[in-house]
Amino acid sequence: MRRDRSGRSRPVTGEPSNRATRPDGRNSVDRSVTSASPAASDARPPKPLDLENIALQQAAGRAWLIDHYAVSRETLARLDAYVAMLTDWQTRMNLVAPSTLGDVWRRHVADSLSLERLLPEFSQAVDLGSGGGLPALVIAACRPESAVDMVESSRKKAAFLAAARTEMGVMGTVHPVRIETAGQVLGRAEVVTARALASLDDLLAMVAPHISRETRCFFQKGRSHEQEIAAATANWRFTMIIHESQVEADSVILEVAAIARRQG
Repeated sequence: MRRDRSGRSRPVTGEPSNRATRPDGRNSVDRSVTSASPAASDARPPKPLDLENIALQQAAGRAWLIDHYAVSRETLARLDAYVAMLTDWQTRMNLVAPSTLGDVWRRHVADSLSLERLLPEFSQAVDLGSGGGLPALVIAACRPESAVDMVESSRKKAAFLAAARTEMGVMGTVHPVRIETAGQVLGRAEVVTARALASLDDLLAMVAPHISRETRCFFQKGRSHEQEIAAATANWRFTMIIHESQVEADSVILEVAAIARRQG
C-alpha cells in the first residue's frame, strides 16, 4: 500500500492502482476492497485543571488556527462557543484527555476541520460515539444549514452535546442510545462520521445494515489503520479513499462507501 507523506489523499480498490488526481487537485491512489468507543470513564472524577495556563494555551492555539484555516467570522464564533463549553464542562467530567485541553484548537478542532473539508454537501449527517463533540460539533459549526445528529450512549456526555448544540445554535439531534440500537438514525444519514471509535471491521458491521451503498462514511484512524483495513477486507467489500491527516502524524481519514459483506 502506497503512502503519500505530503498529507494528500490516497484512494483504495482491491488491488493497487495508479495514482489519480481528485477534483480538488490532490493526488490519490485507488483500491477497491471488495461496536463502541474506548472513551474516558464518566465515573472517574476529572483532575483539577490549571485554568489560567489552559486559557493561555488555548489563546495561542486559536491564533494558530486562524492563521492556518480559513473560517468565517460566524463559524469562528460558533467554535469559540464550543471550546468555552468544552472547557467549562471538562472541570466536572472527562470529555477529552485532560492533557489535550490546552491544545484543543490544534489537537481537536483543527483535526475535525480537516475532516469537515473532505465532506460532500449534505442535509443529514450522523456522528457515532460523539463523546466530547468531535468531530460532530466542529462539523456543525461549519455547516449550520445542515443537521448533524450525534449518537452517544453516555447520558452525561449526551447532556453536554445537547447543551453545546443549543449554545452554538446549530442543527441536529442528540441520541443517547447505543450505536447498535441507532439503526433508524443511521438510515437517514447521507454522511456518517466517527473519530477513534472502534476497529474498521466493527464500524462496518455497525453501519452496513442501515445505510445505502451511496452513503459515505468518514472514519478517523490512527497508526494501526493498515492492519484494520487488512482485517476488514476479510469480511467486507467496499470502496475507499485514504486521506492522510494534516494534523496527526501516521493518522488518516478513511472515506468508505459501497459496503457489502463478503459471502461464504
